[in-house]
Amino acid sequence: MKILSCLLLGFNWQQRLQLGGTDNNAEQRNDNIVKVLDTAGTIGQVGSLASTEDQQLMEDTAKNAISLNTESKPARYTLTGEHKLVYSAAPGASSGRTFGNVVGDVSQYFEDETIFYNRVNFGPYIQIALKAKREILNDTSIKVSFLETSFNIFGQTLKKSKMDGNSGGVWKVKFVGTVEDQNGNRKLVRIMETPSLFILEQDL
Repeated sequence: MKILSCLLLGFNWQQRLQLGGTDNNAEQRNDNIVKVLDTAGTIGQVGSLASTEDQQLMEDTAKNAISLNTESKPARYTLTGEHKLVYSAAPGASSGRTFGNVVGDVSQYFEDETIFYNRVNFGPYIQIALKAKREILNDTSIKVSFLETSFNIFGQTLKKSKMDGNSGGVWKVKFVGTVEDQNGNRKLVRIMETPSLFILEQDL
């Protein structure tokens, strides 16, 4: 009986260690993602306007978070609604920088599983939208084809321009998952390479 009791105690202790390790990993993962959001908030959404040191800091912080990704098929994760840009290392309009150093608010809006819009808003009245189609290539990659651009003022479309669908490319989804910030707010966070570092969040 003493031997059996010792074995049971050892088994229970091992279980507690395993559970503790799981909890610690989840906590570290959450902390790393919160650090990504905080770092991006300090640097700003337009990476091309940041210093070389800050750009490298953002890259390193994102890599730390990616290393703890628990989603085995991030490219197949179901996406709905609006997702706000947190950081983009791309030098072009995808970061919201369209006219010199004038920066708009960037978001992605998912119409369905295939069609989404990259939108840049300048205040409540002016919006530039880029319609795109996405195709899942594998568990970690999607192919994006841009279809149409539109320019809208006061909710009215002034101009639409068709695109040939050949622009775009393959985006690698490096991380997707939920996080809880210091205020208890839950967010869905995505980290991608488009190929530039691209980070978005969605309030849940």
